Amino acid sequence: MDPSCPVQQPDSDTQPQRTRFSGFWSVPFSKSVSSSKEVLNLGTEIKTKFSIMDLGLLHENRNSSLFYLKEKCQREAAYLFKLEQSFKNSLNDLNTHILKPLVKAETSDQKNRPQLRNALLVLEESLEALFNESEEHCLHLADTLDTSTQRELYLLKNTQRLKRVYIWYFTAFTNYVVLCGFEHIAKQTSDYWKKNKKTLKGFPIDLCSNTSLAVSLHQVFHQPISLQIQKYIDVLRKLSWGLKKNPETKPITDALANVIDLDKWIRQTLDVAALTKTLWNSLGSKLTELLFLPERRLREDSKNIPLSSPDGRFLLFDDSLVMIQGCESSIYKLDTLWVEALDNISSKRNQLKIIVPEEEFIFTMQDSQDKTVWLWKLSQAIRQHLDGKLDFPLWGEDGSENSCNVPACRFAAYTFINNPRFKDAVYEGDWYQGKPQGSGIMKWPDGRNYAGNYEEGQEHGFGVYVTPAGPEIFDCYKCHWKRGKMHGYGICEYGNGMIYKGYFQDKQQHGFGILHSSRLEKFPFKYVGHWENDKKAGFGVFDDLDRGERYMGTWLEDCKHGNGIVITQSGLCYEGNFQYNKIVGPGTILSEDDSAYEGEFTEELVLTGKGKLTFSNGYIIEGLFSSKWGSGLKANGTFCKPSEQLNPLITSKMQLGSHITPAKDRWQGIYDQFMDFLSSGSDETSVESFLGFYSKNRGKQKNLKSRPIATEVETAMEHSTEDPLDFLSCNRPNGATSEKLASNQCNVSKGQQLKEYLSKAFASSHHPLGKLLQTLILVFQDTFSGICMHKRLLSMAQQEVVSHAKKLFQLASYFLPTLLEKDDSFTEGTIRENLNAYTVTLPLILPRFYPDLFMLYMLYHEVEDSRYWKGILYLELLSDTKLLELLEVQKDLWPLQDIHLTNKQRISVVKDVCFTSAILCFQKISTTADPQDKLDTLMKTYHEIESTVTRVLNREYSLSMDDLLPLLVYVVSRARILHLGAELHLIRDMMDPSTEGGMNDFLLTALDSCYQHIQKEELRSRSLPK
Repeated sequence: MDPSCPVQQPDSDTQPQRTRFSGFWSVPFSKSVSSSKEVLNLGTEIKTKFSIMDLGLLHENRNSSLFYLKEKCQREAAYLFKLEQSFKNSLNDLNTHILKPLVKAETSDQKNRPQLRNALLVLEESLEALFNESEEHCLHLADTLDTSTQRELYLLKNTQRLKRVYIWYFTAFTNYVVLCGFEHIAKQTSDYWKKNKKTLKGFPIDLCSNTSLAVSLHQVFHQPISLQIQKYIDVLRKLSWGLKKNPETKPITDALANVIDLDKWIRQTLDVAALTKTLWNSLGSKLTELLFLPERRLREDSKNIPLSSPDGRFLLFDDSLVMIQGCESSIYKLDTLWVEALDNISSKRNQLKIIVPEEEFIFTMQDSQDKTVWLWKLSQAIRQHLDGKLDFPLWGEDGSENSCNVPACRFAAYTFINNPRFKDAVYEGDWYQGKPQGSGIMKWPDGRNYAGNYEEGQEHGFGVYVTPAGPEIFDCYKCHWKRGKMHGYGICEYGNGMIYKGYFQDKQQHGFGILHSSRLEKFPFKYVGHWENDKKAGFGVFDDLDRGERYMGTWLEDCKHGNGIVITQSGLCYEGNFQYNKIVGPGTILSEDDSAYEGEFTEELVLTGKGKLTFSNGYIIEGLFSSKWGSGLKANGTFCKPSEQLNPLITSKMQLGSHITPAKDRWQGIYDQFMDFLSSGSDETSVESFLGFYSKNRGKQKNLKSRPIATEVETAMEHSTEDPLDFLSCNRPNGATSEKLASNQCNVSKGQQLKEYLSKAFASSHHPLGKLLQTLILVFQDTFSGICMHKRLLSMAQQEVVSHAKKLFQLASYFLPTLLEKDDSFTEGTIRENLNAYTVTLPLILPRFYPDLFMLYMLYHEVEDSRYWKGILYLELLSDTKLLELLEVQKDLWPLQDIHLTNKQRISVVKDVCFTSAILCFQKISTTADPQDKLDTLMKTYHEIESTVTRVLNREYSLSMDDLLPLLVYVVSRARILHLGAELHLIRDMMDPSTEGGMNDFLLTALDSCYQHIQKEELRSRSLPK
């Protein structure tokens, strides 16, 4: 019966009732009544004349219908009460006189199988639950017998509850049937029943007939219960007869549909249990022992619907498909089984493809009808098993519709048998077409396990792999994977305390990475650099934390190979050419006392052969050397005194790195990873692999590839709280070059917008440019800071920062938002005219490098800045007028009107009053990292000095160099800027080359002259004129 129209037509004996209430049958029951007009079947003309009297009549008819329904409910409630009382008594008799003796006999039998005893106990529990439900039903009916309506009727209110109890009972009953429990218990209790014939009075058990005791017990335990369901159906049908569909009658029709489905399910369940029982009796003991489960049911047997191939017998159960070939059998669980029809039009063969983990095979049927049946039953069984519940009914009119909706993606557990990589491993997770796909966990018997993403049966995406490295020691790999191998960014924590953070390729450390050992190791170390096939290769920095040494240079197969520099914690450093960890050819040694040796020596710093030794005071020894550095000097050569032209500071300013890898190629591996990310199209996997994180919200990112990168990043910048992947997408046209795009985009009208955009990008670790900058900063700190920070590395550091700024400027074109492509607005004076790496990216990234970089400038100018500060401290003791007089500033330029004296003050002792605006302006030079901002501050200081002089003279006045220098010395001395030499040097190194010359060069030259002048000893020893 179709559940959508569960009410059946009445029998012939009910026809008078139908005639009596024929007014309610004017409209077929299958049609829903949505309005009074439809009930009366009014025509178009009558509708126009519809009156209030007609509406009143309809209301009266509706009330009479409800009254009739209430009357019917009360009449059927009385019948149900008697019915349920009788049913409750029969259940009680069944439990008392039949079931309890069976349970007693079963539990007293010591030789009995545990499965039989447990099944009988479950049957007893379910019968007790059924009795309790019947008793509750009786009590409810007794309380509401005179007031029953369709809303109060227990059978309508608690249909689902009744359904669950009956399902439990018949599930327990059929499990006992499949176990051949009634045959077994009949043998155990046959003597008991013969002695207690009076007990069986009233039960359909005849010990004298040909009917066996087992069959009689079987009938006693299911016929009364099945009959009760039929009686429920009859009651509900009587209630539904003569009623039209409306909200008041819907509970009746719904309850009737549920009970009819339950009745079908019970009959089908009994049939399936009988077939399954027959199967177990027909199979051999070995197969039965292997396959038998009390709750397992047979769905189909290839003996009934034969298969042409493969050879063997196939049994379809509700949880598995079993293939029997001779004495061997294979069990395929339905949660990891896929079936699909093959359309072999050319061969005209009826085939189904069965897919299971590690295996595929083809079902060939004799005709299309057999193929359809097998496909339907397989699909039905798989779907019901995955849903974890049976259909109501098991199969029928509705089953064929739902059988098409078998999910292709599933969650299941499986133990691999044949796969060499996963042999004996247990996988629990997502599947697709017989292969792990999605998220899952793989566990090996030897303690290894992997938890992460899979694709096409292999590790792919982010995953965590743990493998034993010793007793209670494990190596942990938190990496990105590609086709079963580590590929992309990962963090590996080894059991011995070492940690690797970097990139992989084909399961090996490859590209840029950082490896450092535990501090507790005997020889702790840290390596920051490039790798190739699990070995150090390319440029890298190695810190020997035990010896306090740092090597920076090129590597080959885990050995120092090529040009390199060694910095020691004591201040000694040397540079040379290494070949497999040994120095070959000439090199340079610079000591902590500023002595310099240029010539041949070994890695143990033993001077061998020709060389030149220059002392810090300018003396030179040139010849043949044969001693270890720092252990006395043995030389055969010439000794030279310094010439007058030789600057004694030349050795203290010598820089290392002239022969080392150029800055633009030094960290190429980091940029290579970035370019690989861009060329990949920026899908989810490549994004996570480059950025080094796993997004839990990958499902909503499926459309990333289809979105232009500019749009994707621009949207993400506006919604910074979104998932990190919202920043990313890259559909660069093949063949497009960053240099071309950069030149096209970098124009005056868009410069400010570009800087604002890049500022946000660099500040975010979820943006590729931000991640790239973060890595470059980390590498810079590991290279130039720490205990081996040295002034002789200043040139290398400065060149590296400028190189990064240029490369980032080129790469920025890959992420330009659409607003820079379309907005042609231009506001005069809002940005500088020339946009390049010095004006766009360098001001944005320099503050991130500034602390370590400026420290190198400070070390480089330590001596000069020390003398400069001594001069500042001396000049600070002088009053304004004495300092102006000392600096020989023309008196008509003195701003004396700015000096306001009290009664107890004299003009000769007042300080920090003159040129106050210029002093405050100049003090800002140390508050910014941008060299252009520092230049702008110097320019503003110059204008403040000139403005003050103009005000003093009360006329326009342009300062000449002779007038400017003493005034600038005054302002600088009063501004008290620490490390002015370092500031000057940084400005000249980092300023835009296009701005050199002109006023900028003039002011820098003037400031440098002031700096040099303040350092002079004669300035402090000069006496003031009388």
